Amino acid sequence: MESAGATLPEVDGVNKNFFEGLAAGRLLIQRCSTCGSHLFYPKPWCVVCGSLELEWVEAPKEGKLYTYTIINRVIGNSKEFEKELPYAVGSVELDVGVRVYARLLASNPSSIKIGCRVVLEPRRLTDKVGLPYFRVVE
Repeated sequence: MESAGATLPEVDGVNKNFFEGLAAGRLLIQRCSTCGSHLFYPKPWCVVCGSLELEWVEAPKEGKLYTYTIINRVIGNSKEFEKELPYAVGSVELDVGVRVYARLLASNPSSIKIGCRVVLEPRRLTDKVGLPYFRVVE
């Protein structure tokens, strides 16, 4: 795990465990204690059954790429990302059935393919904030 850019996500009482887990090298997602559904992005209640009984569980560190895009141009106030161009972001489908949005790491972004396997390599921004990055298995 290594440090990444300077922009920090907005951390609140609902998503705090998600970002802290990534800073510690773990991918934590919510699971409903009532119906057993896994949830992502963090929410205050279960979107399947409406229960407020949610727990944090460690998700698999592997998945497959559902979809992605390659960023070739930075717009507006995102100048800090210019040095990383081109880079890829995508939706990773975890083996528990939820999709997580993340940066994608590959030796060559143009070699990324939908359906490829990916492995979690989180990036720590601070001691309490990390971001999800997945490395494409080549």
